[in-house]
Amino acid sequence: MEDLVKIVNHEAWIEPGENRAYLKWGHYPDVDGKLDPLSIVRAFSVANGIVKPVVVGLDKESSARGGLFLEFDEAEALAIEYDRGVYTLTGDNKWIFGRSVPAKYKVKERRHILGFAKVYLSGKVEPLGMELELMPDKIDDEVRVQILFRGKPIAGKVKLRNANGVEEFDADENGAILKLAEGINVISARYVDEMSVRVDVRSLVTTLTILR
Repeated sequence: MEDLVKIVNHEAWIEPGENRAYLKWGHYPDVDGKLDPLSIVRAFSVANGIVKPVVVGLDKESSARGGLFLEFDEAEALAIEYDRGVYTLTGDNKWIFGRSVPAKYKVKERRHILGFAKVYLSGKVEPLGMELELMPDKIDDEVRVQILFRGKPIAGKVKLRNANGVEEFDADENGAILKLAEGINVISARYVDEMSVRVDVRSLVTTLTILR
C-alpha cells in the first residue's frame, strides 16, 4: 500500500538548465515517466514583475534528461500549476480515476489532486501567488522556508531531497531552517484541504528547487 500511495503522490519539480529548464516527475532524484502536459493548468515565468507564459514541450534532449522542457525569454522565477483530476479511493485501497464509480466499489474518499512547482533563477525571491507554495527567505546554503497556503503561513511537514538523501522537518508558521547540499535541492510540502464542497478533500503538493 505504501508503494501505491507513493505512485499516486508523485511530485513535479523544475531543474534549471542552459537557456531552458526541465520539468521532472516522480520523487527527486528518481524520475518516473513524465508529467502529462495536458494536466498543466499554467506554466509561467516572472521577470521584473511581469508574468509571461512559458513554452512546455518535449525533444530529444529533454527526453534524455527524463522530463519536459520549459523555454522562456527572460526569467527570475519559473512555475507550473497542474491538475491531476479526481480519484476515488475504495475500501480495498484501489485508486480509481474519476468521482463516479460502479456501486460494487465501496467508496472511502474522493480526492482532487493538485500540484505546484517553482524555481528561482536569481537571488530575488518573492511569492508567486500559487495556492500552495514554499517561500524561502533567501537563496543560500542555509534557508528558512515557510509553507504558504493562499498567501498565509501554515504549519506542516517540509521534505528536503538532495545528494545527501531525504530529510523531513517540522515547520511552524515561521518556517523551518534547512541546510542545503551542493547541487540540486528539491523541497516539498503537502496540504490537505478538507473544506472542499465538491469532493471529500483536495490534496495539494508543492515543490521548490534550489540549485547550490
